[in-house]
Amino acid sequence: MRLFFDVFMQHASSYDYHGRYFGRTEDAAQMAELIAADLGFSENDDLIGSQVRVRNAAGETLFTVPVLVAA
Repeated sequence: MRLFFDVFMQHASSYDYHGRYFGRTEDAAQMAELIAADLGFSENDDLIGSQVRVRNAAGETLFTVPVLVAA
């Protein structure tokens, strides 16, 4: 299945127009967690509190992972 990883911030959004193919939803969830963790290490504090939303090709949101401050 082709899934898309969008980043939603308070005042802006960044859409994934290419997507990635996954055989299992669990693998996509791990990718979303990895993206959120990576954004948590960013020097851009605006990303903290944003969300990585995973959607399918029909545009339906499957799940959301919050971007938290890196420990």
